[in-house]
Amino acid sequence: MPSFLTRLALIALTLLGSGTALAAPSLDTPATAAAGSTITFKATGSGNPREFVTVVPKGTREGAYEGYVYVGGGGSLKLAMPAKPGDYEMRVCEASSPYKTLVAKPIQLVGATASVSAPASVAAGASFEVKWTGPNNERDYIAVGETTPGGRLYLDYKYSRDGSPLKLAAPEKPGTYEVRYILGVGDTIIARQPFTVGAVAASVTAPAQVAAGAKFKVSWTGPNNPRDFVTMVKSGTAEKTYDRYEYTNKGNTLEFTAPDVPGDYELRYATGKEYNTLARASITVGAVTGTVTGPATVVAGESFKASWKGPDNPRNYVTIVLKGAREGTYSGSYFYTTPQNNPGNLVAPLAPGDYELRYSTAEKYLTLARAAIAVTAAKNEPGKVAVTLADAKNGGAVEIILDASGSMLQKLGTERRIDIAKRTLTKLTSSTIPAGTPFAFRVFGREVDSCQTDLDVPVAPLNPAAVGQRIAALVAKNGAKTPIGASLDKAADDLKSVQGGKLIVLVTDGEETCGGDPAAAIERLRKGGISTRVSIVGFALDDEKLATTFRRWSDAGGGAFFDAKDAAGLDKSLTEALRPGFEVLNAQGQVLASGLVGGDAVPVPAGSHTVRIKGRSATKPVIVKPKETASVAF
Repeated sequence: MPSFLTRLALIALTLLGSGTALAAPSLDTPATAAAGSTITFKATGSGNPREFVTVVPKGTREGAYEGYVYVGGGGSLKLAMPAKPGDYEMRVCEASSPYKTLVAKPIQLVGATASVSAPASVAAGASFEVKWTGPNNERDYIAVGETTPGGRLYLDYKYSRDGSPLKLAAPEKPGTYEVRYILGVGDTIIARQPFTVGAVAASVTAPAQVAAGAKFKVSWTGPNNPRDFVTMVKSGTAEKTYDRYEYTNKGNTLEFTAPDVPGDYELRYATGKEYNTLARASITVGAVTGTVTGPATVVAGESFKASWKGPDNPRNYVTIVLKGAREGTYSGSYFYTTPQNNPGNLVAPLAPGDYELRYSTAEKYLTLARAAIAVTAAKNEPGKVAVTLADAKNGGAVEIILDASGSMLQKLGTERRIDIAKRTLTKLTSSTIPAGTPFAFRVFGREVDSCQTDLDVPVAPLNPAAVGQRIAALVAKNGAKTPIGASLDKAADDLKSVQGGKLIVLVTDGEETCGGDPAAAIERLRKGGISTRVSIVGFALDDEKLATTFRRWSDAGGGAFFDAKDAAGLDKSLTEALRPGFEVLNAQGQVLASGLVGGDAVPVPAGSHTVRIKGRSATKPVIVKPKETASVAF
């Protein structure tokens, strides 16, 4: 039998004898091209698809390469030319080191010409029009740049493919700048025009004093450039920082809500990019007081009335808590201080003991008034209620809103919070939420110094693989803001096509930092339909008052709050957040207790009550006997 080498030689002789030979590499390129342009040419290699074509200056040593494209199957190829004019050489090179040249052709690159035309002067921060001519290569761009030594190449830019003329934003700092046509290859400036940025003036007018928590009006004058805003901060706050704010594009008169905490504050007109203060006005927030009164004693589990006097600011509330409870604590029984709720209805806790009524502010949960109240034991001991639901896993559409802001880059143990969240959400969407469930996914916090919120997955039947890819691609950004209110508002549009129940689950580790009002957004969602529920998963929270805020928002949203301290807690919380909630009501319609369908039984006073599933209109009666658990199935 012939050896392997002998057989190989026979095959080669056969091929040669039949006239068949390996193809010779070829290269067909233009003789000249514009520097920075992308040319189309033809090339073939010796048969290895990873052989490549590169362009290098004439005389470059053998084996060196710069920009390149693989030959692949041969045929028509594209390659970006260097930005510097001169004599070059295009080479077809071997696939592996030392990258021997198989064939070469010379090419001369001539300088590209361009022009830019803009106003000689522009107001700081203003948008202005730029006309241009030029090669319009794929990644060429028109920019505003600094002229000072070491200055930035661009401050604002648009790609040339956006057309001519196009709009750019002037810098917010007065001075001399340039409009530039810049080649995308090598960031080479091929045309420029200087222009001057002039200073702008502004003013802010507000009351000299307002009451804590009260609404008031602020008037302003100024350039009203994109994202300019008026903010309210404590006196002495560092420049270029902000607290509650309103964008100037809402009008020349803005409505603010004063902080709960009395003190000296300042209103500032700030620019939208650099947060430079153009104008300021001092304002004092004065203290407010209140009173709350109720019976000296109440029976555990029974209803009673409490009266109050106070500022009646939005979402101020009266609750009953254990005597000495931490400031900001509230029980499941509370009412908002509206004229219709004076007196308001409360339900006494089931555990006897010394309690107190508190009138609390909406924002910082400051106690404006308190009154002692004793809870005495009921005649009958309480029982419990457990609820099950046949279609608890098929309750309509689900939207997850994920916080991907900079705080999610912090480590929890050995892992970053964002990585834990990504892993848990992948599990949730691949095995917990049934495939085909109407599903949407929104993310905020991926743009530095931005309140951007993005709908990553529009509502559609859940495709676990596709959603998993989107989750895997998530990257949290340091310096990104937390637009909770704006994200909740947009969720209404995200799910507007859905018929039936809608569950929105917000996963966040921080507070609102974009001036939004999440509580108001949740109210709007609920007014849009009782079938919409909002639950919140607080992840690795280290602020008890923030947890209290989230719990109140979830209550208002007809959902539940879950305090996930670690990875296991996040997994459990997200799974439980998908379950519907239920409430047990007394004869007066007051909520005695709430829980999760399929979860633990909740304690309630003995007697005849009603159970309802949150987000649904159906109810069922239940008779609760002392020390027994009553089961209710929907």
